[in-house]
Amino acid sequence: MDTEELKRLIVANAAEIVRLHARVHETERHRSDGTRARAEWTAACAEFHARYNDLAFPGGYHGASARIVAGDPTSVEAAICFLELRPYFFRSGYMYKELLRKIKRAPLSLEQEQRFQVVLERQALWRTQQAKKNAS
Repeated sequence: MDTEELKRLIVANAAEIVRLHARVHETERHRSDGTRARAEWTAACAEFHARYNDLAFPGGYHGASARIVAGDPTSVEAAICFLELRPYFFRSGYMYKELLRKIKRAPLSLEQEQRFQVVLERQALWRTQQAKKNAS
């Protein structure tokens, strides 16, 4: 899978996680309205949990850290893409921080190193802007 395909997959999967998570919250509001409503909420929760691992990271989020550090080319590229895109979904902020730590220990090509440097520069700029906001 090439870089652009991975990026499209990450974006599409993030949208699906957002949709599934919203469904959990929609059905949660009515879960005490009866047996059918409770079953809908239970099904929404089950689907969210069953699909999350595969949707959160290409190849599955469980074990991704080990695959990245071991230098699995697809996982390393997926991690760089994830960091570049910074998708927003349930627990994606935690994933971003974990992937950022792991990619520092992964073998990267020259192009990947350059792309990762851009991610780090963007993060440093964001932190500077946040510090200025908080100071005013």
